[in-house]
Amino acid sequence: MENTFAWYTIDQELPDHRAVMLCSEPTDDILLINIGALVTNEFGIKGWFIGNESLVVTLPSKRYWTYVEETGLAVVSVSEDEKLLPMINHFIGKLRRFEKKFQVLGAEIMKSGKGIYPLDLYIIGILTRASSLIYGFETLINTANFFSAAHLVRPHLDNYFRLLAGWLVSDPHEFSNKVLSGHPVRKIKDKSGKLLTDAYLKEKAAEGFPWMKDVYEETSGFVHFSNKHILNATSISNKDDRTFNSYIGKSDHQVSNQSKLEAIICMIDISNCIANRVTGWIETKRMNG
Repeated sequence: MENTFAWYTIDQELPDHRAVMLCSEPTDDILLINIGALVTNEFGIKGWFIGNESLVVTLPSKRYWTYVEETGLAVVSVSEDEKLLPMINHFIGKLRRFEKKFQVLGAEIMKSGKGIYPLDLYIIGILTRASSLIYGFETLINTANFFSAAHLVRPHLDNYFRLLAGWLVSDPHEFSNKVLSGHPVRKIKDKSGKLLTDAYLKEKAAEGFPWMKDVYEETSGFVHFSNKHILNATSISNKDDRTFNSYIGKSDHQVSNQSKLEAIICMIDISNCIANRVTGWIETKRMNG
């Protein structure tokens, strides 16, 4: 059976210092995969940082690796929209990998450090919601329902906003307990006394990723009824006669492959941001217990 992940071997090349998934042999079994990073000691000897108390193992002990983030998101420019269809299938495959990647991250959260914290449960909830939205998005794209799929980009962005919120408060575990007990995030204040509203989280997220602000504004046109829905349903057929065509149906109409591809890559970018922040928490747990 073909593996979900694009595994590299240490004989082919080594990663940079970004987080990677590691295993002894190519596998999809999350229990056989570690989250780690390439490290070099003072003598120039390389190893994998994979566990608690700064545990470093040799490179040959984990010969296979792949980045936690999905890479290679650049799209080759083409003149005809239909030529983008193979790229859509390619990038949907990249997005689909996050189901397993988020499972691996969740498993690493639970076994890292010296116990389970409220923030762990908060993050597991976000990873679960993210996995569900990705699955829904893929299903809708594959069934020619782009407008419903695009609607899910906004809540997926919200996953990152809510994750970021845990880093903006004075006590992430107290914050997590409040959310677990039913407190809305928007009614909780950050360490500077600002309420964690969507608008505020959008601005804070855009400090690290400016494109998120544009995505937030653009996807509002899908969440709320807007000109996007009108233009998808109606087009001018003859300006001179002032005639137009209208379409009512459940499947895509006048939706370009370019638009679909942009939405898919956006979902991947958001997933990368989630994975990167969760990986940072795993490393914190490992080093601080």
